[in-house]
Amino acid sequence: MKKTHLLLVGVVSAFIALAYAEMPTPGGPPSLEFHTIPVEGAPTSEHKVTPYRLYNKMVVTVWDPIYCGQKPVNPAFSIQGDKLFLSYALSPASAGAKSCTLVSEFDISNLPHRDLEINFAGGPEPYIVTTLKKCPYYNPATDDIWECLAPAKP
Repeated sequence: MKKTHLLLVGVVSAFIALAYAEMPTPGGPPSLEFHTIPVEGAPTSEHKVTPYRLYNKMVVTVWDPIYCGQKPVNPAFSIQGDKLFLSYALSPASAGAKSCTLVSEFDISNLPHRDLEINFAGGPEPYIVTTLKKCPYYNPATDDIWECLAPAKP
């Protein structure tokens, strides 16, 4: 009986250790990776800001109406309380440029585990605010909802 009990405790301990080994751990201060895809011929008149969170990483995709030829410069982020601010400046537009769409992606790693409201501004415009909700059909066994957060409906 004791050997069976010890074996069972050992197996359970191994599963717990394996589960913790699979979880990502924060590694230093928050950091930003920024990517863009200019889309010509498909202009949009409104911004679309779509955040997703997986553990300690936030991916925010932005559809930004711009003039063709403009480029984002100085992408930046800051965390102030429960708000994540994302922004970039835009290079000057050429005279007579057509409307285009800029699709950009902010990948922020090592975020703290707390609710964050996402605020985005591309150029001189006011910030656009989005929030997150728990992923549909996902019921974590603990109160840790940071494993999967999806965009909330406006």
